[in-house]
Amino acid sequence: MRGVWRKPILITGLGVLLLSCMDAAMKSVSAAYPLAEVIGLRYAAGAVVSFAVFRTSREALPGRSALKRNLLRAVVVLLTAGSFFTAIARLPLADAISLTFLAPFFTAVLAFLMLGEPVASHLKLGILFGLIGVCIIGAGQRSDANHALDVVGIGAALTCAFFYALSNVLIRRTAGADSSIVIVMLSSVFVLLLAAPVMIAGWQTPTAPHFAVFAVSGLLGTAGHLCLAWSYTRAPAGTLGVLEYSAFVWASLLGFLVFGEVPSAFTLLGALVIVAACVLSTFGQPRRGVDPTDQPLMPPV
Repeated sequence: MRGVWRKPILITGLGVLLLSCMDAAMKSVSAAYPLAEVIGLRYAAGAVVSFAVFRTSREALPGRSALKRNLLRAVVVLLTAGSFFTAIARLPLADAISLTFLAPFFTAVLAFLMLGEPVASHLKLGILFGLIGVCIIGAGQRSDANHALDVVGIGAALTCAFFYALSNVLIRRTAGADSSIVIVMLSSVFVLLLAAPVMIAGWQTPTAPHFAVFAVSGLLGTAGHLCLAWSYTRAPAGTLGVLEYSAFVWASLLGFLVFGEVPSAFTLLGALVIVAACVLSTFGQPRRGVDPTDQPLMPPV
């Protein structure tokens, strides 16, 4: 490990932990309220926190071009959030997180289609192993006598991975045009505005503890995104990206402590296969130096 990368690596680990805690917090309330309300309240809290950080950064207010760029991505973030919150409400936390690890493969395919980036031959093998990992997790659900195979939950997790990847590619397409805090803030504000009409129509007043959960989730999400944003502009993505798979460890631990979920052997094996495929694909990609104008591939939820 190069000494100059030690701090970004530690900050990346902190960011993954904060986002994992946010996932657990949102799982505790996702099944209790309509989906639009869950999304709206999560991003309302995120908008408040990110706007406060934006004001302290003393950046200029985003112009019309920035609003247009980030509105399209906000639609994708909305779809990502909806599918992710559906997945964690229906699946054990570790299962849902494991399935979203397929996002790098979707990113590679979308980057080829939208940006013309080449797809290395070894990535095709990685995609095959990733799909095998998904099948192993699904087989574990089918073999569990206490739970039926949740096709909707698995489909939602895979849909989340796809839209997560699409969001990443949209950031790449406009790399350097907006700062990380502007991206996070505008995403939160736009998603809130998009979800608001449906949220208001089906409003169910949350309890005081649940309001607190939404508020804490907004804080954790914004802080986690900014940790990753800071790190990815200071160290190679290949070095830091592997650390994001530590989310499975946190998901397993939080799932056990908070929800009494014990990952099955199928989940552990499936996650191992998916992570191994992603890491192999990552290290097979050509390396380049760190460009301070690069945008981090931030989790959009």
